[in-house]
Amino acid sequence: MAISTVSPPFEGTMELTIKNPRTGELLYTLPEAAEAAIGQAFTKARAAARSIASLSVPQRLEECRKLKRYISLHKEDIVQRIVDETGKPRTEAILTEIYPALDLIHHYEKTAPKVLRDEKHPTPLVLMGKTSKVYYEPMGTVLIISPWNYPFNLSFTPIITALIAGNAVVFKPSEHTPLKGLLEDIFEKSGFLKDVVQVVYGGKEVGSRCIDQQPDKIFFTGSEAAGKAIMAHAANYLIPVELELGGKDPMVVFDDVNINRCVNGAVWGGMTNAGQTCTSVERILVQQSIYPKFIEELKREIAELTTPANCGSFDDKNIDIGCMTAEFQIRKVEAQIQDAIEKGATVHCGGQREPGSHVFPPTLITGIDPSMKIYADETFGPVVTVMPFKDEAEAVRLANDSPYGLSASVWSGDLVRADRVARAIVTGNVSINNVLATQGNSSLPFGGVKQSGMGRYKGAHGLYSFSNIKSILVDRNSGRYEPIWYPYTKEKYGLISRLVDASFLGGLAGLIQVALVGLKLERLEKKRHL
Repeated sequence: MAISTVSPPFEGTMELTIKNPRTGELLYTLPEAAEAAIGQAFTKARAAARSIASLSVPQRLEECRKLKRYISLHKEDIVQRIVDETGKPRTEAILTEIYPALDLIHHYEKTAPKVLRDEKHPTPLVLMGKTSKVYYEPMGTVLIISPWNYPFNLSFTPIITALIAGNAVVFKPSEHTPLKGLLEDIFEKSGFLKDVVQVVYGGKEVGSRCIDQQPDKIFFTGSEAAGKAIMAHAANYLIPVELELGGKDPMVVFDDVNINRCVNGAVWGGMTNAGQTCTSVERILVQQSIYPKFIEELKREIAELTTPANCGSFDDKNIDIGCMTAEFQIRKVEAQIQDAIEKGATVHCGGQREPGSHVFPPTLITGIDPSMKIYADETFGPVVTVMPFKDEAEAVRLANDSPYGLSASVWSGDLVRADRVARAIVTGNVSINNVLATQGNSSLPFGGVKQSGMGRYKGAHGLYSFSNIKSILVDRNSGRYEPIWYPYTKEKYGLISRLVDASFLGGLAGLIQVALVGLKLERLEKKRHL
């Protein structure tokens, strides 16, 4: 039985104000969706859900090819929209926002028909004569709530996956980087199936009202606190929830690495998108014997990064690090760094924003300990901390000393050791001798453990996560009665007891025993119905 909401009517009184984080320029204002508009979005999506569910997987993929063609033709305009609202460099926008979206469609074009086709499954001997199958069917209407740090990729990726699985989508972008009208234009102007994706704008209250509409699934990417609130709200309606939350990702560096390559990986992994990535390298753990040299190399590489502060320009094709997107996130980073300094940490470079701006220089900190907020809390800024370790056991202990478990990397010339450590780290993703590399493969599932969330998307697992996985067992339409049906008798109990024993004997003898006992049960049942 559905649980009715008792919330008062919601008029959508908040107005979103979107500014360019680089310049402070007002880009636009946007009223958040009122309750009537939210309800209308779900009504349209539910009607359209029947249309997309009726399409075959190849037909859904043909619809998605329209999107791929449109995005490819208009990628520069889309990149500009992303850059204007996030402050990231143009290169990062096309590399980490546009490319993954296109690649996911490309991947599913090759794999989705096989992944989602009906499957025939084995049937045990005791059910001889029957056929077992699994169907992957659409769930219905999915609510997708995306974050502000990758406003295109982290919305488009789950939307595409949900659509290919045959669902309609109601999408609520972040109120900080909503990319007003962009998604609507892409779907409408590409000629995609009408009304299948509905967009509603607003903050937490709009998200809450969307949950009250009781979608068939919720897919959320964002903070741990928001994820908990969404899960608690969804529990009122028993809505399945998938949560892609934060991380405090470790990078474990053993003393047999190519230090220069490893340092370059650390810098990119920690600073890309100004560190505003849930899988950013935040904790670098370095074996003691190379620790001093590693720190020296790391400082040198960080000093060579170009930012608007040291190159005097926001020309986003020629800078490595743009600016941070949200003022509240900058304050959080500043508070963590100040806390670490007060408790004895050393800031080697960076550490505070350029006055009056969202430009935060790349920052390197050592001397941290568990008393500091930066030790365990997600930072989500261009900041890396470095700690030494003695041996493999300590490296694993330090890597796992975190409430999060989203991603990690392990660096070693000994691939056997690297694999052993990768298995020992409690996390959802590990790159060996690289950083953030698992995200570059659309075939690999993505998701975390512990406080980093639950569920997986991308790859085959992503399609399954947006599917109702239905088991089917087919029997013949015959006059045969099942031996296990009523009535129960002493004689039947004895035969079933023997059948249980025989079923797990194994080998030819077990098969023969199952067959003999099964025949006796069949004969017993036939006598009762003569």
